[in-house]
Amino acid sequence: MTSDTDARLEKLETDLAHAQLAIDELNDVVTRQAGQIDLLTRKLAALEDHMDELEDASARNAPGVKPPHY
Repeated sequence: MTSDTDARLEKLETDLAHAQLAIDELNDVVTRQAGQIDLLTRKLAALEDHMDELEDASARNAPGVKPPHY
C-alpha cells in the first residue's frame, strides 16, 4: 500500500474509534436516563395513588358540606 492509502486507513480507524467511544458514552447516558425515568414514573404513580386516597378520605369525612362559595 502507498503512504497515502496508509494515512487514509489510519485516519478512518482513528475516526471509527472516536465514533465508537461516543456511541458507548451516549449509550451509558441513555441507559442511566431510562432508569431515572422508570424511577420517576413509579414515584409519580405512587403520588397519584396517595392523592386519590386523600381525596377519598376527605370526601368521606365531610359529606353534605357545601363549599364556601355556595
